[in-house]
Amino acid sequence: MEYVRLKYANNKLISTDIKEHREVIDEYVGKKGMEYVGFLPVLFGANGKVMEIDLIFKKKTEEK
Repeated sequence: MEYVRLKYANNKLISTDIKEHREVIDEYVGKKGMEYVGFLPVLFGANGKVMEIDLIFKKKTEEK
């Protein structure tokens, strides 16, 4: 398994539109040949907003 941490800005006035995860997933799946497994929120702000996540990848296994 491999984990990639993404951190998001905490702007109290506006919601955050996040797109960084797409670039990371494209890189790991397309270029590194890994499978995307999912994500896990790892840090929350005081108001409950997700501040950091770990994207989870694993090496592709050969199908029999």
